[in-house]
Amino acid sequence: CGSVLLFFAFLVKKRGMFFTVSKVLAFLLEPLVHPYLLLGIALVLRWRRRRRAMRACLALAVMLPLAYGLLPLSTPPLQWLENSHSVPALDQGNVDGIIVLGGHTSSGQLSERRNQAQQNQAADRLTKGLMLHREHAGSTLIFTGFSGKLVHTGWSEAETTRRIVAELGVPEAGIIYETTSRNTYENAVNSLDVAVPQPGSRWILVTSAAHMPRAMGAFEAAGWKNITPHPVDFRTTPLETGMFSLQGGINNVRNWLHEYVGLAVYWLTGRSTILFP
Repeated sequence: CGSVLLFFAFLVKKRGMFFTVSKVLAFLLEPLVHPYLLLGIALVLRWRRRRRAMRACLALAVMLPLAYGLLPLSTPPLQWLENSHSVPALDQGNVDGIIVLGGHTSSGQLSERRNQAQQNQAADRLTKGLMLHREHAGSTLIFTGFSGKLVHTGWSEAETTRRIVAELGVPEAGIIYETTSRNTYENAVNSLDVAVPQPGSRWILVTSAAHMPRAMGAFEAAGWKNITPHPVDFRTTPLETGMFSLQGGINNVRNWLHEYVGLAVYWLTGRSTILFP
């Protein structure tokens, strides 16, 4: 696994293909792809007449998804990420600005063809950002993100967000839409260019709790100072009480596997100041 990460880091540094390579890596990290990869390996092993290894791969192809469904195994890594930053108390001191990371909108193609702005499970990012902007009069609210898709179609994240804000009747004064970012590091760099934060100013970063460690590392690497994390969109409880959920377990594994590998790749490529929170 470490060799694979180093190989991807090498590709990114030498060929400037970070976005494309990251999407290929994300596909390989998809939990529902793992059984098919194991079945493919089993076919190769059968061709090479390595029957013991082939049977092991076949058994893993069946057992691995079931193991993902065991919540005591699939949930703690996600809980650790979500517990790494607590929700801050903002009743003291001034807030100069709020940055809301993209990723809270649904398919741009769906939104465009239905002519209705769609959101996904991470919609807390937008609602919390609007709430903080309302509570802190005079603050600047930045929505950052174009699209995280390798091939984008339909409305961009910025366009979808702009329409939602307009439909809610929120005044546009003090709201900025950063429209080019495709990943977390670009969110950090481009938001810094848009905001031009003054020395001593206080900014709040809003994103999903599991994503916050990588986001904070990226923003610090990009040069942000005095930025406060405000995690939202929690997927786990402080103490997991369930024992088995195939859908829930696979979703948990999908989430934390993406984030842990993302932390490692960002750190190896200089896009984050931390390896783990």
